[in-house]
Amino acid sequence: MRKILLSFALMLVFLAQLAAQTPRNIMKESIPVAMFQVTYAFHLPAFDQKETYGVSNTIGGSFAYKTESNWLLTANGNYIFGAKVQGDRIDVFGEGITTEHGEIIGGGGSVAMFSINQRGLHFQAEVGKVFPIWPNPNSGIFVQAGVGYLTNRIRIDYQQEMYNTPYQVADDYAYGYDRMRGGPAFHFEAGYIYFSDSRLANLSASLEVTYARTKDLRDYDFRVFNGVPVGYTDPNRRYNDFYYGIRLSWNIPTYQRQPETYYYN
Repeated sequence: MRKILLSFALMLVFLAQLAAQTPRNIMKESIPVAMFQVTYAFHLPAFDQKETYGVSNTIGGSFAYKTESNWLLTANGNYIFGAKVQGDRIDVFGEGITTEHGEIIGGGGSVAMFSINQRGLHFQAEVGKVFPIWPNPNSGIFVQAGVGYLTNRIRIDYQQEMYNTPYQVADDYAYGYDRMRGGPAFHFEAGYIYFSDSRLANLSASLEVTYARTKDLRDYDFRVFNGVPVGYTDPNRRYNDFYYGIRLSWNIPTYQRQPETYYYN
């Protein structure tokens, strides 16, 4: 999958070089446009994803190419983060390493300060189409779909204290509690994209859904419930992770502006 995404990105770079060679009037004619995108998305979880996490956010970057016939080709990478992990700390860590109130006693004998959050990555390649409506032949309703790879996990953030580090969940021990999983992801998006002759006023907004068929990426789960350890993870188990939400993008095109025409007497 990584080789496919890399090949797709290299193809977009080649097309971008071709698109930037000749200045065209983007307000009057449909033209090829290569662009960098800075994106933010807000997501709600569903299916198996909802059992572990709450709402999440995504920031990312893309490289996209719009052909003269308004086809869209995009390669992007996204960083997923969220502050909500479902259940209390005993659900997250199991029995034995927390107090009855979900606290962890650090190496110095006092309560350690820490937090648990959601983290993840999502890489994908997409193909889509722009249907011009307003205000120029390059702007309008767009739809696109793609495939990629998605991971998510529980991140344990703790204060690096000289004498009170929570060693039970520090360093490599965190891998036994983070429930990291990943797998192929399928994405669909529909929205509106706007191009202008200014490099700053190029934006898009869309609704999107992402479905990932994931599996456990850790071989062992350290948690214990009712005195029984979870133990080795099931290599055949698959999860249905689903996100849906809103994405906003700022597009930075690489095309050359059409030079102004002057008339002299």
